[in-house]
Amino acid sequence: MKGPEVSLKHLQRALTMELTTVNTYFYQERQLDDWGVDRLAERMREEIEEERGHAQAFLTRILFLDGKADVQTLDDIEKPESVRGIFDTQLRMEKEAREYYDKAANECREAGDLGSFELFMNILKDEEDHIDFVEEQFDLMELMGDQLYVARQVSSVSKDDDDI
Repeated sequence: MKGPEVSLKHLQRALTMELTTVNTYFYQERQLDDWGVDRLAERMREEIEEERGHAQAFLTRILFLDGKADVQTLDDIEKPESVRGIFDTQLRMEKEAREYYDKAANECREAGDLGSFELFMNILKDEEDHIDFVEEQFDLMELMGDQLYVARQVSSVSKDDDDI
Protein backbone atom coordinates (compact mmCIF):
# COMPACT_ATOMS: atom_id res chain seq x y z
CA MET A 1 0.00 0.00 0.00
CA LYS A 2 1.68 3.21 -1.15
CA GLY A 3 1.40 5.89 1.49
CA PRO A 4 1.04 9.63 0.99
CA GLU A 5 4.33 11.35 0.15
CA VAL A 6 3.90 13.77 3.05
CA SER A 7 3.64 10.83 5.46
CA LEU A 8 6.68 9.10 4.01
CA LYS A 9 8.67 12.34 4.22
CA HIS A 10 7.74 12.82 7.89
CA LEU A 11 8.28 9.17 8.76
CA GLN A 12 11.75 9.26 7.21
CA ARG A 13 12.69 12.43 9.08
CA ALA A 14 11.40 10.87 12.31
CA LEU A 15 13.42 7.70 11.65
CA THR A 16 16.56 9.79 11.17
CA MET A 17 15.83 11.73 14.36
CA GLU A 18 15.27 8.54 16.38
CA LEU A 19 18.38 6.79 15.02
CA THR A 20 20.39 9.91 15.86
CA THR A 21 18.90 9.90 19.36
CA VAL A 22 19.74 6.20 19.83
CA ASN A 23 23.36 6.86 18.87
CA THR A 24 23.57 10.04 20.95
CA TYR A 25 22.14 8.32 24.02
CA PHE A 26 24.42 5.32 23.44
CA TYR A 27 27.42 7.64 23.46
CA GLN A 28 26.14 9.43 26.56
CA GLU A 29 25.45 6.14 28.36
CA ARG A 30 29.01 4.96 27.69
CA GLN A 31 30.32 8.37 28.76
CA LEU A 32 28.38 8.21 32.05
CA ASP A 33 29.55 4.67 32.66
CA ASP A 34 33.16 5.73 32.00
CA TRP A 35 32.75 8.56 34.53
CA GLY A 36 31.41 6.06 37.10
CA VAL A 37 27.93 7.59 37.10
CA ASP A 38 26.43 4.11 36.91
CA ARG A 39 22.88 4.74 38.14
CA LEU A 40 22.32 7.41 35.51
CA ALA A 41 24.01 5.20 32.89
CA GLU A 42 21.49 2.48 33.71
CA ARG A 43 18.63 4.92 33.18
CA MET A 44 20.18 5.85 29.83
CA ARG A 45 20.16 2.18 28.78
CA GLU A 46 16.39 2.20 29.33
CA GLU A 47 16.05 5.36 27.24
CA ILE A 48 18.11 3.82 24.43
CA GLU A 49 15.72 0.87 24.28
CA GLU A 50 12.71 3.18 24.17
CA GLU A 51 14.25 5.25 21.38
CA ARG A 52 15.21 2.08 19.49
CA GLY A 53 11.56 1.03 19.71
CA HIS A 54 10.52 4.37 18.24
CA ALA A 55 12.95 3.91 15.33
CA GLN A 56 11.63 0.41 14.80
CA ALA A 57 8.03 1.66 14.72
CA PHE A 58 8.84 4.39 12.18
CA LEU A 59 10.79 1.95 10.00
CA THR A 60 7.97 -0.59 10.13
CA ARG A 61 5.46 2.08 9.07
CA ILE A 62 7.66 3.27 6.19
CA LEU A 63 7.95 -0.28 4.89
CA PHE A 64 4.20 -0.85 5.30
CA LEU A 65 3.55 2.24 3.18
CA ASP A 66 5.98 0.93 0.52
CA GLY A 67 8.53 3.64 1.23
CA LYS A 68 12.28 3.37 0.89
CA ALA A 69 13.84 3.84 4.30
CA ASP A 70 17.24 5.42 4.83
CA VAL A 71 18.79 3.95 7.97
CA GLN A 72 22.30 5.27 7.34
CA THR A 73 21.86 9.04 7.53
CA LEU A 74 22.22 10.60 10.96
CA ASP A 75 22.25 14.14 12.26
CA ASP A 76 25.36 15.29 14.14
CA ILE A 77 26.06 13.47 17.41
CA GLU A 78 26.84 15.91 20.22
CA LYS A 79 29.35 14.85 22.86
CA PRO A 80 28.80 16.93 26.01
CA GLU A 81 31.45 17.03 28.70
CA SER A 82 29.24 17.12 31.81
CA VAL A 83 26.06 15.59 33.20
CA ARG A 84 24.36 18.97 32.83
CA GLY A 85 25.55 19.09 29.21
CA ILE A 86 24.07 15.65 28.60
CA PHE A 87 20.72 16.82 29.92
CA ASP A 88 20.92 20.04 27.88
CA THR A 89 21.43 17.97 24.74
CA GLN A 90 18.62 15.58 25.60
CA LEU A 91 16.17 18.36 26.37
CA ARG A 92 16.91 20.11 23.09
CA MET A 93 16.55 16.85 21.11
CA GLU A 94 13.33 15.80 22.85
CA LYS A 95 11.73 19.23 22.42
CA GLU A 96 12.69 19.23 18.75
CA ALA A 97 11.14 15.78 18.34
CA ARG A 98 7.98 16.81 20.19
CA GLU A 99 7.52 19.86 17.98
CA TYR A 100 8.23 17.95 14.78
CA TYR A 101 6.00 14.97 15.65
CA ASP A 102 3.10 17.29 16.47
CA LYS A 103 3.43 18.95 13.06
CA ALA A 104 3.93 15.61 11.30
CA ALA A 105 0.90 14.05 13.01
CA ASN A 106 -1.36 16.87 11.87
CA GLU A 107 -0.07 16.76 8.29
CA CYS A 108 -0.50 12.97 8.14
CA ARG A 109 -4.06 13.31 9.41
CA GLU A 110 -4.77 15.97 6.78
CA ALA A 111 -3.44 13.56 4.13
CA GLY A 112 -5.84 10.88 5.37
CA ASP A 113 -3.12 8.70 6.90
CA LEU A 114 -4.60 8.00 10.31
CA GLY A 115 -2.16 5.15 11.01
CA SER A 116 0.83 7.48 10.79
CA PHE A 117 -1.10 10.15 12.71
CA GLU A 118 -1.66 7.72 15.59
CA LEU A 119 1.96 6.56 15.51
CA PHE A 120 3.24 10.12 15.77
CA MET A 121 0.81 10.91 18.59
CA ASN A 122 1.82 7.82 20.58
CA ILE A 123 5.52 8.54 20.27
CA LEU A 124 4.93 12.24 20.98
CA LYS A 125 3.60 11.17 24.40
CA ASP A 126 6.85 9.30 25.11
CA GLU A 127 8.85 12.39 24.10
CA GLU A 128 6.81 14.51 26.51
CA ASP A 129 7.50 12.00 29.30
CA HIS A 130 11.23 12.24 28.64
CA ILE A 131 11.07 16.05 28.58
CA ASP A 132 9.37 15.88 31.97
CA PHE A 133 12.11 13.54 33.28
CA VAL A 134 14.93 15.82 32.08
CA GLU A 135 13.25 18.93 33.49
CA GLU A 136 12.89 17.11 36.81
CA GLN A 137 16.62 16.33 36.77
CA PHE A 138 17.39 20.02 36.21
CA ASP A 139 15.13 20.87 39.16
CA LEU A 140 17.00 18.35 41.32
CA MET A 141 20.36 19.73 40.20
CA GLU A 142 19.18 23.22 41.08
CA LEU A 143 17.94 22.06 44.48
CA MET A 144 20.97 19.91 45.39
CA GLY A 145 23.72 21.45 43.33
CA ASP A 146 25.39 19.61 40.48
CA GLN A 147 27.99 17.83 42.62
CA LEU A 148 25.52 16.33 45.09
CA TYR A 149 23.14 15.39 42.27
CA VAL A 150 25.90 13.55 40.41
CA ALA A 151 27.09 11.88 43.62
CA ARG A 152 23.57 10.49 44.11
CA GLN A 153 23.84 8.88 40.67
CA VAL A 154 26.93 6.88 41.69
CA SER A 155 25.94 3.65 43.42
CA SER A 156 29.16 3.42 45.45
CA VAL A 157 28.45 6.88 46.91
CA SER A 158 24.65 6.76 47.16
CA LYS A 159 23.55 4.63 50.11
CA ASP A 160 20.02 3.86 48.97
CA ASP A 161 18.78 1.93 45.95
CA ASP A 162 15.90 4.27 45.16
CA ASP A 163 15.13 5.00 41.55
CA ILE A 164 16.73 8.06 40.04
